[in-house]
Amino acid sequence: MIVDERLTTYIDSLNWQIPEYLKEVEKEALEKEVPVIRRSMQSLLCFLLRTRKPKAILEIGTAVGFSGMLMSESAGKAAKIDTIEKVPMRLKEAKRNFQRYGKTEAIHLYEGDAAKVL
Repeated sequence: MIVDERLTTYIDSLNWQIPEYLKEVEKEALEKEVPVIRRSMQSLLCFLLRTRKPKAILEIGTAVGFSGMLMSESAGKAAKIDTIEKVPMRLKEAKRNFQRYGKTEAIHLYEGDAAKVL
């Protein structure tokens, strides 16, 4: 991936620290070889969400729910997140994580192929 060095430096300078519970979810996902977004992208995404404060977010591909919960932390309590997952095992893990960390009100999980759900 080609990225302007100044942009990379700026993103790195944001140095946003994720909450401890998300570090745990990230660690568990990586141990199971479930991909999660890289730290630099986490910082950029959180910066954008904190500055724009969207009311609605659509995520396609929930995996274990890491990104959805990360977005929920950054976008604020008013944001509603809809996320779609088609892999049953991932769906189960995401549901468990959303319940365990109190995100069921902020994040609505849809089951199925995004092309059909949408």
